[in-house]
Amino acid sequence: MPFKFRLQRIYDVRRKEEETLKNDLSKINEKVENTQRIIQQLSAEKKRIESNFLHKKVLRKEDLLNMEMQMMFYEEEIKKKQSELSELMKEQEKTRSKLFEKMKERKILEKLKERKMREYFREENLKERKTMDEIAERKFWWES
Repeated sequence: MPFKFRLQRIYDVRRKEEETLKNDLSKINEKVENTQRIIQQLSAEKKRIESNFLHKKVLRKEDLLNMEMQMMFYEEEIKKKQSELSELMKEQEKTRSKLFEKMKERKILEKLKERKMREYFREENLKERKTMDEIAERKFWWES
């Protein structure tokens, strides 16, 4: 009779949950990177506008108002993205924690499975030895 781990279904579920969490974490990491890239782009654009404004020789009131509106827009967008980034990082940490827990649970089940398998094979080996001893004993008595 082959070895059958009675908690195999639970082990399979834990492994699936772990894979799902790994995928989720990967997606969150990608979102974090994208958001960081957007923040950098917005900051660079804001600096470019400031630089352009400072290099103008003649300043008109419309230019000043336009620049102020653009600066306010970029500051607002940067704040929104930073807030979004903060939330993503919290989500990232929660997912990382869950993943760590699922990995621990899976590893515990793996160790239990390995131990049960070793016990099973040890018992099978003992049974086989006992059977071989009985055969040898019968052969000895029949030949005597």
